Amino acid sequence: MKKCTYISALALMPLLYASGTLAADYEVTGAITPSVKGVNVNGSKAKFGEYTDPDSAITGGVEVNADADTGFVTFNAGDIGQDTQSYKAETGQYGRFKLDAFYNEIQHNNTFDAKTFYSGAGTNQLTSPLNGIRWATAPAPATWGNTFDYEVSRNQYGAGLKVDLLKPFFANFSVSREDREGLRPIGAGNTNYAAELPEPVDYQTDLMQAELGYGKDPYFVSAGYTHSKFDNAYDALYFTNIYGVDGVADNELVTLPPDNSYGKFDLKGRVKMPLKSALALGYSKAKAEADANVFESYNVSGVARTVTVGTDKLFNGQVDTTNYSAVLTSSPLNFLDGKLFYKNYTTQNKSDQISIVDNGEGGKDYSNDLFDYDKKSYGIEAGLKLPGHVTLTPSFSKVATEVARATGDQEYDDKIYGINAKWKGLDFMVANIGYERMDRENDATSVDTATPIGNTPTASVIAMSPYTRMYDTASQERDTYKFGIDLFPTDMLNLGFTVRHKEIDYNETGIGLTDQRDTAYGVSADFTPNDTVSFSAYVDYSVAKFELLQRQGTVIAANASPDDTVPTDAAYNVTTTQKDKSLDWGIGVNVNVIPKTLALRAQYDHTKSDGSADYTYGDNSAANDGIATGWTNDTIDYANWDDYKKDSLLLKATYSLSAQVDLTGGYAYEMYEYNDGHNDNYAYVYQTAATGVGYLSGAGSDPDYTANVVFLSAKYKF
Repeated sequence: MKKCTYISALALMPLLYASGTLAADYEVTGAITPSVKGVNVNGSKAKFGEYTDPDSAITGGVEVNADADTGFVTFNAGDIGQDTQSYKAETGQYGRFKLDAFYNEIQHNNTFDAKTFYSGAGTNQLTSPLNGIRWATAPAPATWGNTFDYEVSRNQYGAGLKVDLLKPFFANFSVSREDREGLRPIGAGNTNYAAELPEPVDYQTDLMQAELGYGKDPYFVSAGYTHSKFDNAYDALYFTNIYGVDGVADNELVTLPPDNSYGKFDLKGRVKMPLKSALALGYSKAKAEADANVFESYNVSGVARTVTVGTDKLFNGQVDTTNYSAVLTSSPLNFLDGKLFYKNYTTQNKSDQISIVDNGEGGKDYSNDLFDYDKKSYGIEAGLKLPGHVTLTPSFSKVATEVARATGDQEYDDKIYGINAKWKGLDFMVANIGYERMDRENDATSVDTATPIGNTPTASVIAMSPYTRMYDTASQERDTYKFGIDLFPTDMLNLGFTVRHKEIDYNETGIGLTDQRDTAYGVSADFTPNDTVSFSAYVDYSVAKFELLQRQGTVIAANASPDDTVPTDAAYNVTTTQKDKSLDWGIGVNVNVIPKTLALRAQYDHTKSDGSADYTYGDNSAANDGIATGWTNDTIDYANWDDYKKDSLLLKATYSLSAQVDLTGGYAYEMYEYNDGHNDNYAYVYQTAATGVGYLSGAGSDPDYTANVVFLSAKYKF
């Protein structure tokens, strides 16, 4: 009922306004496009229609444009009645104001016909069928009678008003809402079991934006305010853990996204100055707030359960963010232009710091660690037009980041140097070549040895901390090279070639991500020998390689270093080389069989990704070299690491029956295959340890599919 109300309001708005605003001499044009599609899917229908409506349907679209000297009205509708339908209407008077309204539906399908032994899927209360009695063994999937779909629908609707009546002053105002409903997978568990559960999604987000400004050369200034409010119908997902260790099932919960609000005030200004210069200034202040209940939770020790209690039952979260920036651009000479910039980004975490005391397991008291950011960046860029049709663009920037936290401050600086050259010395060719270097220096001599919730780190973590770095902030040297060339030797032929290579060395990291190499190539071509036929083709190939190192075993200060150490049964290295290779290519042809009457199109696309993970274990044990009995350094590798392949074919014909009527029909084929070592031989129940098990619900399992689609549409233009 809600959907019909919104759509009706949108449809009526331009019709009601047209009669009062537009004169009798307005001109109305548009099109009506009814369509039908037939879909046959063998395999995962959800993956085939991950972001679309995968069902056969009768649908269509509408476009209406009414224009006059005084104003206009437009209305557009697409995919009517589908999970992806959209509607937009606009009306206004030229030079005075514009009013618009919209309604959109966005669909995300994950898995159809997932299943669970719990009752209550779709709510935040999942209960075991045995009413709290512990199951000694995992329930057989054949006994699971509850099926559901992992899918989330997003309904967006809103309206906006732009007023230019008092030029050079202007005002913009808009409001919108998004409703999300459905189910998505969420994980829960501890060291003894793991569970995949259906999380209910029932979100509502309201957004309001307003802006007032003045714009007349040489000045522009505006002030704006944005406010959003997020409401979640559920604060937690409650479920029965059927593998409670004390002989009975445990009642547990997983917290869900809390209600929150966000507000931002911003000022923007720009002034034009002599020497073809302009100065742009910006300032914004934002506040994000959220409240959440601090639930009691259970810690398992042997066969006993203990309740952990926080120092406060309600968490009040608040983060303030401040941004300000200045950008100066100038072109003082015909052969020179440049840019100077400065930006500052600062956060202040004013959230509550709550301690959680474990009543039964001493030494495990926790508190949330608050931290603030202060990020400053500045730089310069110049464009030099040199003889020989060469444009040279050198640049330099520096980014200084400070992270302040209770467990220790950290600073890291990025220095980025770049140069780009473009050559246009020939009428039929343009070439680009560029290089960028980034040096990051992190002052940390060891990693933060506290866990995210402030727990005392283990002796192994402390021992390895001088050699461990988090890759996103670690010191590094990064080199990026790029080259591109565009050729158009004749009016009929366009050719393009690009290559990009990136190398990252984490030069102070001993344990963690130590090295990364990425290379990508691209070739494209368009050939139009005459007005009847045209061809297009492309090939993209990329290779990504990651090197990682872990330290395993009973690590103490004496054997923590991963460098120049002899592996032993107690402490040894595990190295991982991960590779991802992808190949995309496609070819298409368009044929005007009868000019302006019959057009044919064919397009074929192929995508393939091949990933692998090579693990190498090592110690002094002659029996297994640190690997479990029955395995070797070859058999532990993953040959299929996120492998997938997709082939698609499109055949389409468009016939112009008259100046007002076009008929379009065609056929589409898709085939998708996915293989990954973690998902192969998927089972709803799996053993994770000798003392515990876990249960899955089918999210993302068996995504392979083959799909055939036949479609037909008619377009009537008026």
